[in-house]
Amino acid sequence: MAPKKKAARQKKTVVETVGVGSAVKVVESDKKIEEAALDIEQLNHLNGLPLPPPVTNPGEKVLSLGRGTELTRPFHGSALLEELSRMRQERFLTDLELASKTKAFDVHKLVISSVSQYFRELLAKEPELKRVELPSLSPLGLANVITFAYLGRVHMSLYTIGCTVSAASVLQMPQLLQLCEDFLLGELSVQTCVYVWNIAAAYGLGAVRDAARRYLLENFAQFAETPQFTQLTLEQITAFLEDDGLLLPSEVTAFQVAMKWLDFDPKRHPHAAELLSHVRFETIAASELVSQVQPVARMMQDAQCHRLLVEAMNYHLLPHQQNVLQSKRTRVRGSQSVLLTVGGRPSLTERALSREVLWRNPREGVATWRHLSQLPAKSFNQSVAVMDGFLYVAGGEDQNDARNQAKHAVGTLSRYDPRFNTWLHLSSMRQRRTHFSLVATGGRLYAIGGRNTEGLLATTESYLPSSNSWQPRAPLDIPRCCHAGTALPTGEILITGGYVNRAYSRSVLSYSPETDTWAECEGLSTPRGWHCAATLGGKVYVVGGSQLGPGGERVDVLPMEIFSPESRQWSQAAPLPLGVSTAGLAALNEQLYLLGGWNEAEKRYKAAVQRYDPDTDSWSAGEELPEPTVGVSCCVLSLPPRHNPRKQRHAPGPGHSPEEPPAKESGTAAQPTSG
Repeated sequence: MAPKKKAARQKKTVVETVGVGSAVKVVESDKKIEEAALDIEQLNHLNGLPLPPPVTNPGEKVLSLGRGTELTRPFHGSALLEELSRMRQERFLTDLELASKTKAFDVHKLVISSVSQYFRELLAKEPELKRVELPSLSPLGLANVITFAYLGRVHMSLYTIGCTVSAASVLQMPQLLQLCEDFLLGELSVQTCVYVWNIAAAYGLGAVRDAARRYLLENFAQFAETPQFTQLTLEQITAFLEDDGLLLPSEVTAFQVAMKWLDFDPKRHPHAAELLSHVRFETIAASELVSQVQPVARMMQDAQCHRLLVEAMNYHLLPHQQNVLQSKRTRVRGSQSVLLTVGGRPSLTERALSREVLWRNPREGVATWRHLSQLPAKSFNQSVAVMDGFLYVAGGEDQNDARNQAKHAVGTLSRYDPRFNTWLHLSSMRQRRTHFSLVATGGRLYAIGGRNTEGLLATTESYLPSSNSWQPRAPLDIPRCCHAGTALPTGEILITGGYVNRAYSRSVLSYSPETDTWAECEGLSTPRGWHCAATLGGKVYVVGGSQLGPGGERVDVLPMEIFSPESRQWSQAAPLPLGVSTAGLAALNEQLYLLGGWNEAEKRYKAAVQRYDPDTDSWSAGEELPEPTVGVSCCVLSLPPRHNPRKQRHAPGPGHSPEEPPAKESGTAAQPTSG
């Protein structure tokens, strides 16, 4: 009897259920797959044996058995975006429709809200929303927005940038707006700058608007050659001519471009005087007014235009009245405030005092000191002041004095005009002075104290530019020299320290120009002379100088003291790293600069430039002077935007003649000594 066949065993089926909405999808799992999974798990346990620990001996490779490794799919993000974009084009799982006036687009809520703050807030309030109407957006702008959302890129041109910026602004997409800004900045040129400016202004792209305007200001001469220039409105070209930042080869160019705009359309002629009033004729040299401006018929035939020319000519013909005539029209466009050094006695050429006026542009970082001009005469221990845009140089000594007896003190006063690189000889002081203070306040210059062959001086005199004359003022209570003076924000003058009664002084005095009176203030904590003082941030900083040490020898004064006009009290600040006397001090860009001087500790001239920052109360080193110098003056002056100053001219005042370059002086140099 044949054996019975065994019935075939039925395979067991494992059923997994996966919910999809309201429907249920059944997923069957084969038993063999489970068994294979179990086999692999058993294999991983290596028949129950534990994995060996990693080797951690120095110099040996660390094994990572059992620790696992994170793997990354290259370009997964871009591939995902590409796939999402294909899904959108196939309308697969899209759940939101965006509609412009003429075209609608299907998108995924998750994708579009990830780049748009507008949709994120809208869908947070109405998550079931199926359609959004956007009638203010063009189809192209909306398409660009969607392309950016899915692919992170967008095609731009100056023809389409407007609709893209509009859509990105409405839908609050800062990343796309940044791309638009970068594109617009990259497209700036003399042909496109006005268009870019208008787009930026229309959609509130402040950085682009400012950059386009700045580009126009810096390239206005080239822009004036394009067809877009003649299409400017009266308001637009007026705004450009009013701007201090308008950079042109010269103000004659400003006149020429204004005339070009006026002559393009006869309907603009009635606005000639109004527009030309923004040309700064006073900054055009008198010779150029005659050769370049006067021959233009409109300047002679139009009464109002002719008046502008006459006012400019009078400005040049009345140099002593220029201080009271200063205005925006007399200021050179694009001027920059720079640090100046004036005169002094260089160590390498002690026998010949310096006539050099040097300047340095701090914007250039490591720029070298440059020649600006030459003084009308050699000078040492002079005083300088800046008033109404002019540099004034007064007094000092025009020769070396081996015995330091001030026998070569002078009383001269000269004015430098940086616009035309000219010097004007003015009335001399009533007394010759060296080691004195010259302070500008209230439209006058004040010369205070000092010394000459008669000894120390207590006299004070003031200079009025309009009358080109000096008048005596209330004298100091005691003669003094080698002090430092500066103007307070109130218009008062503060005088500190100095050499008084054959000793260094702590005394501090204030002078009121209104009442012509002196008053005593709280004294310095340290007596000093041959020091410097400057006003910065409403406070007075007293720096450097020297005094007598325990043995009667001269020593450097390192502590710096600060005077507060409100409290009338003194406080201490970071001491000087290098002590110097007869140095120059000026404030520029919220910092103090101390230049050159004589160091008592080493008995040497110094070329150091020491920079003080009040915010950090710290000193740092700046670029040194070309050579060590003592008796140097320092100030800050606004210079026209030119690297090569015009050929220097000396304009003689009444009773004066132009100075000739002096011959080198013979004799021995004297170190600064007490008076």
